[in-house]
Amino acid sequence: MGKLAIIYDDIYLEHKPWYPHPENPRRLEIAVKYLKDYNLWSNGNVRIAKPWKASLDLVYRVHVKGYVDYIVRLSRSPPAEVDPDTYVSEKTLEASLYAIGGLIRAYELYVNEGVDRSIALVRPPGHHAGRAGKAMGAPTQGFCIFNNIAILASYMLEKGYNRIAIVDIDVHHGNGTQEIFWKEPRVLHIDLHQDPLTLYPGTGFPEDIGGGEAKGTKINIVLPMGSGDDVFSEAVDLAITILEQYRPQAILFSAGFDAYVGDGLADIRVTANSFYNIGKRILEELKPNLVIATLEGGYSKGLSRGLPAFTSALLGEENVVEDEYIGSRTTVKSRFKEYMNSLKQILREYWSL
Repeated sequence: MGKLAIIYDDIYLEHKPWYPHPENPRRLEIAVKYLKDYNLWSNGNVRIAKPWKASLDLVYRVHVKGYVDYIVRLSRSPPAEVDPDTYVSEKTLEASLYAIGGLIRAYELYVNEGVDRSIALVRPPGHHAGRAGKAMGAPTQGFCIFNNIAILASYMLEKGYNRIAIVDIDVHHGNGTQEIFWKEPRVLHIDLHQDPLTLYPGTGFPEDIGGGEAKGTKINIVLPMGSGDDVFSEAVDLAITILEQYRPQAILFSAGFDAYVGDGLADIRVTANSFYNIGKRILEELKPNLVIATLEGGYSKGLSRGLPAFTSALLGEENVVEDEYIGSRTTVKSRFKEYMNSLKQILREYWSL
């Protein structure tokens, strides 16, 4: 039995655009190629597992019926567009159900076989999809169909969990996830993302902390444009401080690798060091019972270098990717300090910071 399960199936390649689009099957081809090149795919502590296919009933528990039925209708007459960013091809619905099922499989591997760390290499991604599609006023769904991580978390809540942490490290704010759990105190959502004034979806500000009994459990750590490994490390410090107080029963990662320098869709400049360190620190400092990560963004270098580094960390091994550390300019660091000071001011009502 492996220490780490990688959930994958070629069905995820069948969600295909019919026009040039950054979210395409090549993403997973890159991911798998470099995990193999770094000898992680065939590592003796890694188990490659097939996803299950989720039922629509599971999707209806998180997304409103009208939205789910709309996606089903679009899938019957492809190609179709949900919005200018988000497409539906012939196999999109099938791939989406297997994406959700991949995460359910990861959870069941833990329950039935004790596999306590998993990475699901799924497509389409999910964290921008809200209950009815577009979330928190975003202009589009940002390539996402159903919210895979939110459906897994909801499934686990039904199984009796009452302290689940979702850590979103995609460079774009996980607005769909935040909207879905806005009033759910049993889910702590910590999201590290580029300044929403400078990047899609334009959501995820420090003052967005949740509603009702969930106030203080939705945490947005904003990274200024140009942030490097040093700034990212400080953001992780804050995330871990809060996670230590929350004491989650499970940690779920929305693992996007598009903050990697030069990945293509953003202006954050972190390296493999950052992706390795967040995985390593969360495992070593929090010692979680269960870690499940699902692939969100990452379009080029993030998948070839950030993903293998993160995978190394979840394996508890040395970082297989050697990158030179990138620091941030003084102006970026001072801007980040301002962001952090205002965020901590808001959060001190809920956490010891």
